[in-house]
Amino acid sequence: MYGLKTLEQERNKIEKTKIELADSHCHLDMLDASTIKDAVEYGVSVMISNGGSTKANLDTLKIADEKHVFAALGIGPDFTAKINDEELKFNMELVRSNSGKVVAIGEVGLDFKIAKNFEEIALQRSVFEKFIGLAIDMDIPVCVHSRNAMDEVLDILSEKKAKKVQLHFFEGNAAQAKRAAELGYFISVPPTESSKRSNAIKMFPIDQIMVESDAPAAGANPKDVERSVMIVAKAKGLEFGKAAEIIVSNTKRFFNIGSNKFIRTGGS
Repeated sequence: MYGLKTLEQERNKIEKTKIELADSHCHLDMLDASTIKDAVEYGVSVMISNGGSTKANLDTLKIADEKHVFAALGIGPDFTAKINDEELKFNMELVRSNSGKVVAIGEVGLDFKIAKNFEEIALQRSVFEKFIGLAIDMDIPVCVHSRNAMDEVLDILSEKKAKKVQLHFFEGNAAQAKRAAELGYFISVPPTESSKRSNAIKMFPIDQIMVESDAPAAGANPKDVERSVMIVAKAKGLEFGKAAEIIVSNTKRFFNIGSNKFIRTGGS
């Protein structure tokens, strides 16, 4: 078992160009182009940039190069109370009309911490269910935001028979982690360590784990997935390089990157 300090020392001994990293959830529309370029040069070969609002979705499409930066579009729970039916339809059509460029629906979900009343909870649920249906119709993954709502999120996903699910910034308890793992869902680990999250990582098969920076909300930039890999490696008792290799493979497989549809990966 490695401590984070030991892992950092180990990582520093390895040439950065030989370690490939992947950021399964970030918001690159909120970062400048130099930050993205710097991350690629550091070794972050794949970044899934999530929208969440109309503006974020449009901006995400502009920066997705389908080589290092890939787009996920959706309406997050923090915007459901501000959106009307016409705008919601616009965003759903935006996903459909860019099916060759969009690798996932995201981020969407439930956030009971910010919901002010039952009406807002109902709105969050309605929008969430619509985007799950769109993801199923298009056969692409759904990237899920869940705060104070994990049981409800798992119930909805299960009822809708969603298969390709990423539980981003996973904060579930042991029972929820067990249920999510059995459903075949993936979790993504942010660059913030907690005993609760470490216990969840231990319960998930390594081939259902990804990492994320959630930059700029959690990490400062996509390079911070390095710390996320360290957290996974520590929980799983793996060497950093091996953990990174598995996680990159998981991420490309989950988002169908490297397939005939999204063939351009890696390189400069």
